[in-house]
Amino acid sequence: MLRHSPENDPWVLEAQRASEPSGSRRPDLSAVPPLSLFSMGVLAALRALGLVMIAESVARGIGTIATAAMTPETSRVILLLGIGGILLRAGAEWATAVQARRIATSVKHALRRRLWRRIVSGNDRGGSAAVLASDGLDALDDYYIQSLPALISAAVVPLLIGVRILGADWVSALVIVLTVPLVPVFMVLIGKHTQQRTDAALTALTRLADHLTELARGLPVLVGLGRVDEQTRALDDIQRNYRERTEETLRWAFLSALALELIATISVAVVAVFLGLRLLDGSMELTPALLALILAPECFTALRDVGAAFHASQDGLSALHRAQELLDAPEAKDARRPGTDGIRVELLRVDYPGRHSPALQTTTADLSGITVVTGASGTGKSTLLSALAGVLPADATVSGRVSGVPVGSVAYVPQAPRAFEATPLAELAVYGADAAALAELGLADLAHASVNELSPGEQRRLGVARGLARVGAGAELLVLDEPTAHLDAASADLVRAAIRRRASQCTIVLASHEAATRALATRSVAMEAAPTPETAPAPAPTAPPEAAPRSRASAADAVRMTSSSAASPAARSMASASPKATRAATSAATELTLRGLLRPHRWLWLGSMAMSALAVGLGIALTAVSGWLIVRASIEEYIMYLLVAIVGVRAFGIGRAVGRYAERLLTHRAAFEVVDALRLRLWRTIAARGAGSRRLLEGGAPLDYLVTLSGDLRDQLPRVLAPLGGGVLVIVAAIVTTAFIAPHLTLLVALTLLISVVLAAALAIITERGAGAARVQARSKITRSTAALAHAADDLRGNGVTDSALRMLDADGRQLAEAEQRASWSAGLAAAVITVATTLLAVLTPLLSAGLPAELVSVIALLALGLLEPLAALVDAIQRVPALRALLRRLGALLRPTPTPRWGADAVAEKTKALELDDVAIRYPGAQHPAVTGLTGTARRGHWLILTGPSGSGKSTVLSAVMGALPVEQGAIRADGAALTTLEEAAWRSRVAWCPQDAYVFDSTLRGNLLLARARHDAPDDTEMTHALTRAGLGTLVSGLADGLATRVGQGGSALSGGERQRLSVARALLSRADVILLDEPTAHLDEATAAAMMTDVRAATARRVVMLVSHRAADQQPTDDCVVLPAR
Repeated sequence: MLRHSPENDPWVLEAQRASEPSGSRRPDLSAVPPLSLFSMGVLAALRALGLVMIAESVARGIGTIATAAMTPETSRVILLLGIGGILLRAGAEWATAVQARRIATSVKHALRRRLWRRIVSGNDRGGSAAVLASDGLDALDDYYIQSLPALISAAVVPLLIGVRILGADWVSALVIVLTVPLVPVFMVLIGKHTQQRTDAALTALTRLADHLTELARGLPVLVGLGRVDEQTRALDDIQRNYRERTEETLRWAFLSALALELIATISVAVVAVFLGLRLLDGSMELTPALLALILAPECFTALRDVGAAFHASQDGLSALHRAQELLDAPEAKDARRPGTDGIRVELLRVDYPGRHSPALQTTTADLSGITVVTGASGTGKSTLLSALAGVLPADATVSGRVSGVPVGSVAYVPQAPRAFEATPLAELAVYGADAAALAELGLADLAHASVNELSPGEQRRLGVARGLARVGAGAELLVLDEPTAHLDAASADLVRAAIRRRASQCTIVLASHEAATRALATRSVAMEAAPTPETAPAPAPTAPPEAAPRSRASAADAVRMTSSSAASPAARSMASASPKATRAATSAATELTLRGLLRPHRWLWLGSMAMSALAVGLGIALTAVSGWLIVRASIEEYIMYLLVAIVGVRAFGIGRAVGRYAERLLTHRAAFEVVDALRLRLWRTIAARGAGSRRLLEGGAPLDYLVTLSGDLRDQLPRVLAPLGGGVLVIVAAIVTTAFIAPHLTLLVALTLLISVVLAAALAIITERGAGAARVQARSKITRSTAALAHAADDLRGNGVTDSALRMLDADGRQLAEAEQRASWSAGLAAAVITVATTLLAVLTPLLSAGLPAELVSVIALLALGLLEPLAALVDAIQRVPALRALLRRLGALLRPTPTPRWGADAVAEKTKALELDDVAIRYPGAQHPAVTGLTGTARRGHWLILTGPSGSGKSTVLSAVMGALPVEQGAIRADGAALTTLEEAAWRSRVAWCPQDAYVFDSTLRGNLLLARARHDAPDDTEMTHALTRAGLGTLVSGLADGLATRVGQGGSALSGGERQRLSVARALLSRADVILLDEPTAHLDEATAAAMMTDVRAATARRVVMLVSHRAADQQPTDDCVVLPAR
């Protein structure tokens, strides 16, 4: 069995992608106002001044205690120095955070707008674009909020602090000057190694996003062919690859942090040793020594922050590189040129990569009045219409031109309309129309319905309504591709009447296989098929040999990916569980709780919290014991009394770095395991409900659930759980330590820490006022809207309404920016409260401890300074809790139980011979009225059951119920006399193959799409696949392709015509081993001759199968068939 690997991706969603970027682009700081950069430099200088004043205050206080020289005047100076330093530091840090957030928000919003404009130009239709516009660009926060301030601080703070250290002790300053350069050296060495892995991780995330988008769009196909379980394992392979790539990146990034921590610790230890030795021999005074000791770590902290921020910002920088690649990609081809002598096609030819024959033969024609483009399926009619609308794919090779087309004044109705908005009324608003356009085509009652829950015929009429609205707005050319396909006679008459009424307002060019629609034309343009190259002839449609040699299909052709032996335990348990068990588990989860998510991984989380507390505790101990050591050295005569403390300082420093490294690895590993397991649950739920609830698949909803919201949860968990656990333990440890060392300060320390944390957290939450939840909602909206923009790009661009859609997205972007800005104010205020509390405690400790030994005073004072970082992280974690709860609510809503079909445990007959519908009524979950009532009919081998009726009458709904995706409210569906409710679900689904209307064609090869028809162990060989394609009328096409079955079909089958896509889907259904075949409008996009030939072959191929057919085409019916006409709803 071929196993998926990053180098051998069977989906090939990123095939022929340019090689992974070798380096991430640095953001262009020219986008940042110079005044903002200057102001951040000034703030960094003020922060440095504040640090110096605080250090002066604490050092003087401890030094005064040691010499017993505390006087009211001295106390006043110490207090003023401390308060001034506190205000400068807290104010500068808060203002820097707000300013950095403003810059990040502004840059991201501008970049998003450019990205959206390029997406709507047709350059990207995959899920990666939506990820770039949400998660990808949001990762730039780490650069502008962390890296940029850290870089400015690194240029300002060490210099100013170094000058003060030089004034206090030139030896300490020399040690710092000699050791500081080691920090950037290690940053560069490890950073370059990390950068490559970060690019690989982002590539894996891009592939995951595109994979999930393909899964969501093709979900009806996967359900109809019984391939959902295989795709669960495939999804787990993809996300495991992403997890492994990301964890490798994190290991190196955290290793870099470990190295920087060790360098800083050892350097400060060397400074402390020199200070201690000179204090022992009396060549230095205590106060300047303490000042140098307190300030020395700040020199390294500024540089270490640059390294940590650099590694943290790699995701954002790599995402920026991807976005820039998309922005730099070639524009989509537009063959249109201005002209004043009418619309004329001149020597126009269109070729696609990998095809011997052109998609559009060299064509010359004049277009006026109502022109119909005629020709067999696959002769280039849709390609010509796409050229008129300016929506040819970016990879098309175009020669010739179209002159006289009024660019920006075209109304375009594609063969498969794709909506940008969720409801018909909202969709028409994008096109500048109101509900009146719906009424003309009989859609007035559906104005507020979900677009994805409309039938294909209703969606087609909505597409026509959009085009008519454009004509009403002044469009001079109306382009219609199969405007009456999928429509019943009455609906088609409405469309034809509407077209006829516009004949006097604009030039109309249409393509149709229906005689009544073609009869509207005043002139015609005949398209001819390209001559087939001299290649091997297409095989005749004879039965394939029983033992044909199986070709070794490349894994790059397989659309699915299965690797059961390598699948994670979560995937194996999900895939092996029976559908009934899975459904029961989903139904039981009425609420997604944090406890339920963490329980399977609780030991990892407990370990990460313990390591967090240990690392913070060791860091505080390092600071406190260092202070004790320096003070003690000033009064001791022999170094032997200090050896234990010296060894302890080293151990604490190394232990802090190692503990932090272990905590980070454990926390992120636990977060990935939690989210990967949850993502599989979400996918199972979407797969179980999606085929019966098309609303769940609208826009970018699946991508939002599976990538954006899941990614948000993965990012929030490490920032909430470990800091919460570690912060609480550190507060307790600080209070206990104070009680042992300075009992009279215990109450002060406890009240200061507790009140400051509560006040800061309350201030953050109150001032945010739901900004966290609003941010989650806004990011989700951007993800969904961007996915919808990419999906409907051709429709929007062809109709010249891209600006309208972009304005809506821009409003979403501004909403997100406002939410982020509110969050920055609250976060900065909370951090300022913690800074004030901890530093004020450090300043006051010497003033309130006149009778305490100086070395113990130094422990408490420096302990207070060391609490700043963990308490700030604790408050930040508390501030994130509302956003985390909002995430859980959003994700939990999807997992709530909904009505599902009932199943039994009976075995299905070896070969299904008959299918009976007995007085069946079907209702969509949550709908007020049934979609279908009183339906009775029978399908037997050789005698099809034909469902016909008006658009929206529920024909496709019946097929969903037969497949088992929707529950039957009344009556029964029986297979060989046994009700479906008594049969085992998996067994029945394996006997049914469904070919939906406009069935999705995956972005793979012909072979890859056909391999979906069966499980991997029963994969069809090339002979069987070619035979099935010939049965479906694609034999000539395959014989004319340079790569044959290995030819890629493009995003959504964009390299094929509508008729070719439909026939490929039929061939896929014929390849299955199913006893029951469900065909939904298989001839909708075919000319009469092709449709008749294909249906003849399909009937021959399914002579021993049970077939249900949905069709408006009378010629598809045979006298022996059972025909049921569904009434209009």
